[in-house]
Amino acid sequence: MNKLCKGMLAGAALLVAPFTQAAVIEWSYTVTTEWLDADFTAGNGTTFQDDSLISWGSTGGDHTDPTQGASNSRSGLEITNSPAVGNVFTNDMMPAPTNTITHYNNILSSNFATLLSAEVRTTLTLTPTDPAGPAAPAFMTDFFVDFFETPNTSPCGYPSDSVCDDIFVIQFGALNSEFEYDGVTYFISIVELTGNLNPLPNATCAAVGVANGCLGFTTQESTFTPAQFGFLITSRPVNVPEPAMLGLFGLGLLGLRAFGRRRSAKK
Repeated sequence: MNKLCKGMLAGAALLVAPFTQAAVIEWSYTVTTEWLDADFTAGNGTTFQDDSLISWGSTGGDHTDPTQGASNSRSGLEITNSPAVGNVFTNDMMPAPTNTITHYNNILSSNFATLLSAEVRTTLTLTPTDPAGPAAPAFMTDFFVDFFETPNTSPCGYPSDSVCDDIFVIQFGALNSEFEYDGVTYFISIVELTGNLNPLPNATCAAVGVANGCLGFTTQESTFTPAQFGFLITSRPVNVPEPAMLGLFGLGLLGLRAFGRRRSAKK
């Protein structure tokens, strides 16, 4: 784990431990993520959007098949594991895993319409199980995706592993939120668990038409890139700056979990 992740984890730990035990120790949760809309460039082929899938390319193509040729292929963004259900403990610094957004990047004909932007909404419902109680008000946040299906010709104009990587950028309405339940204030923090969402170079952000410091990833043709989200509930705020918290803090937590497992295996 790098020094930045270690420092962020240490700072977060100081904010949640020691702590006065919260009134609710354990919650059950349901997290639903759905696409609200999508905008595309002009072009041929077929564009599609419903709650779980945005896709574009050949009318008869399959976004999950990377072996198809450019004239009969599709690309897509798909939400899976929604709704996600489970249990989470207050002040447990291991995030509860929720929904995944996967980019399926396939080679497409330059004649096809491609994705420009999209909006996605996540809704979290919490119900106390220890001690049991009625559900808390639902927490809702919207994310916004900017996308650039690049022509496969150089120069790219931004750092790229191929000629030229497609660009996925995500902007968040809120990564941190708070709510009150039975007179106690709780804090919800969203993280990304795969480490695939990271700050992009300024030139990459500019290629998509967004400000410096944008968060996302670039992908080569015929590759699939998942971003799995998770969340924490704490009785004190996790004071890590946005958007660093989403990628680096989540990645650091995964490293901490793996380190703990290795130590346990040695005993």
